[in-house]
Amino acid sequence: MRTILAGLVFVLVAGCFVSGAAAEEREKLADDPTKIITVFGLSYSDKVTVSGSLAVGPVSKLNVRISDTGEWSFGGSYLFSFGIVNVAASRRNLNSGITQTQYSLGSFAPIYRAKENQMGWQVFAAFGFNYTEGSATNTELDLGELEGLTVSSRGGYLGAMALKPVSEAVTFKGMTMVSRGSGDYEGYGIGGGFTFNLSQRDTVNVMAFYSDNSFGQNDTFSVGYRREF
Repeated sequence: MRTILAGLVFVLVAGCFVSGAAAEEREKLADDPTKIITVFGLSYSDKVTVSGSLAVGPVSKLNVRISDTGEWSFGGSYLFSFGIVNVAASRRNLNSGITQTQYSLGSFAPIYRAKENQMGWQVFAAFGFNYTEGSATNTELDLGELEGLTVSSRGGYLGAMALKPVSEAVTFKGMTMVSRGSGDYEGYGIGGGFTFNLSQRDTVNVMAFYSDNSFGQNDTFSVGYRREF
């Protein structure tokens, strides 16, 4: 609970110091991964998660995500002409009981935008490199001598994200990702959902996501609220 409160305070204080974003950023869809803007989010699945981004100038931002189960993600983003580059460190708990820690350097690059049609598709390529550790401590599986062992892998990932406004108030979001790494590490993820625009700054999203890799699998169904500053 303390981590949740700390994350909440961080985002709310950050919003007080940001007067607004560039007009072109405001015009981007709420789920556009290249959007540089200060945001506060709160979501619920099987856990409560506080998330936020703090815009630092027109092309960079700091990102944080903290849940009441001890999962977290911290990082930063920088917007280039070809797309956005993200650096992040994260930890999550897989359904197998394994704790996965990951350090990544990746990018989202727009490869298709229907500029003349506001209701058209927007597609982003996702790619990058990562270092992943999986710790078998406190696992529910019978791992025998592997109990307490930490396994690591270096590799990369490739995927895509697609956005499609269904109406002025609703946007569809879909994504897929595959990853490969050393030590025969492999994985994939797929997800989708809808974002509902309550106002120009407020949205509610409903998402389902499933991922499976060499350390275990994870599936979530979440409902979240997001506020732009």
